[in-house]
Amino acid sequence: MEMLTWLDENLKPLGAVSREEAHQQGLLHGVVHCWVVSRQKGGIRIWFQQRAHTKKDFPDYYDIAVGGHIDAGESRDDAACREMREEIGLKVPSEQLRYLGYTKEEIRLQGFFDREVGYVYLYENPEPAFMPGEEVSRMIWVSLEELVRKEMEGADIITAHDAAGREFPVRQEEWCVHPDEFVKIVLPALRDQAERG
Repeated sequence: MEMLTWLDENLKPLGAVSREEAHQQGLLHGVVHCWVVSRQKGGIRIWFQQRAHTKKDFPDYYDIAVGGHIDAGESRDDAACREMREEIGLKVPSEQLRYLGYTKEEIRLQGFFDREVGYVYLYENPEPAFMPGEEVSRMIWVSLEELVRKEMEGADIITAHDAAGREFPVRQEEWCVHPDEFVKIVLPALRDQAERG
């Protein structure tokens, strides 16, 4: 049984709870979100996973490259590295992950009340060699400009690319929603790094 750490509103641990209990009762718990970015001569590519068709929650949706729960007793850095290995097959030491901050999310559906603290990381690699695990059907990338159109301008359809570079359209409703995470946390970090050269 997957056990998570239940957090209070100040992010202090209250004890261990099962994943099912956390999601039924809306108990605050931690997850990691790892954004994978490739800087190319033509611009910045931001990678996303397409969730496997067999996933219980949001099957086939496009989502942040890596996202997963922090196990009870596990550090967020260790969780980020573990999820990178399990979901997309990248063995990345924690020193290569840049911690950007955290966000809080709440999702209420019938029989599902999820309250999460998302600890946000950035990993940069010009040519990541993905080997997706069973939870991920494929990796895609979106240019920074197209993602800005989606997140800041409300574009209903944007252009994405598969790993071979083939273009295809993705509609707004095909994405998992992480309110303001890109705009408030990831984009400022990318712009700050670009300014520093």
